[in-house]
Amino acid sequence: MTDSTARQDPFGLTGVRDHEEYVAALKRLAEQGRRERCVALLSETEAHVVAELLGQYALHNPAGRLNQLAATLAARLYSRLGA
Repeated sequence: MTDSTARQDPFGLTGVRDHEEYVAALKRLAEQGRRERCVALLSETEAHVVAELLGQYALHNPAGRLNQLAATLAARLYSRLGA
């Protein structure tokens, strides 16, 4: 991967071929994020909004893998916010 390609796709998601690979790639990124040093990227209000949107998305198809990932991320956000 060239430097210009890495800048265009810093999270390595352009190479995924289907929905299952996309879910797996997002899970890998989430795990990687757990190991990295924490830096505040969102305000508390923004984090609540994102968690709410993720939760609503997860409810549309609770059995879907991407929806389950959304539910997990929403729960983690709410947990960190103390909600």
